[in-house]
Amino acid sequence: MPDIHEQEGFSEAQHALLFAWISRAVMETVGEQKGQEAIRKAVLRYGTQRGKRMALRARANGDPLNMLNYMAYGEWKASPGKMEQAMVEKSPHARIHIPKCPWYTTWDENGLLPYGRYYCLVIDEALASGFNPELQIDVNGTRSNGAGQCEFIYHDANLTPTNESILAYKKAVVPGESAVMPWEYHVGHLYTTLKTVLTTELGAEGQKAVEQGLAEFKARFGEQASQNVVAFQNTDFDALPVGS
Repeated sequence: MPDIHEQEGFSEAQHALLFAWISRAVMETVGEQKGQEAIRKAVLRYGTQRGKRMALRARANGDPLNMLNYMAYGEWKASPGKMEQAMVEKSPHARIHIPKCPWYTTWDENGLLPYGRYYCLVIDEALASGFNPELQIDVNGTRSNGAGQCEFIYHDANLTPTNESILAYKKAVVPGESAVMPWEYHVGHLYTTLKTVLTTELGAEGQKAVEQGLAEFKARFGEQASQNVVAFQNTDFDALPVGS
């Protein structure tokens, strides 16, 4: 297992592991049939809130909520060398293949694929719906659920040479890095949403599962990292952070 104890700050690894540890605790506590529905609701809420923040940023910059801007306003950026993707079709719909993903890698290396995979079943649907319910993204397969590579189709992206240039400009300049949130924020958001939804759906058993997952996170990354996660519990994730 790769040693990720000494990493400075948070990354995709903390996000992936916290989700999978809580997901595993849920399945072990209430069973898969009941557990996966509760996890699904939690990921839907988490993704929808992220999508809504993306939309708020786009509107603030006077950008319409179309697919091109959905692709421009993503809130995270992969760590160097952790992700590979290929654009195999551009117009009228963008088709993207992803043979390497930090979530899959982290779950696979830690024996957590059976629990992390639930995240991939829902997250992209939720993000797009939160940004604009009229957008359509097809998820034709994810590696965590048995596909050889992830495949996504972004309907009506229409990546002509002109639109590709516009997208590149937006990712580099406006909104550029201002749209990307720190991983501590993403992990805190994930934890808060899982705790809220799982406790609502599963009561004391949901609370126990969340506490168990956080305990594993603390054992792996330390007391300070655990405190950084729970520090976001009173954050309004439907609004843009101050200064964002």
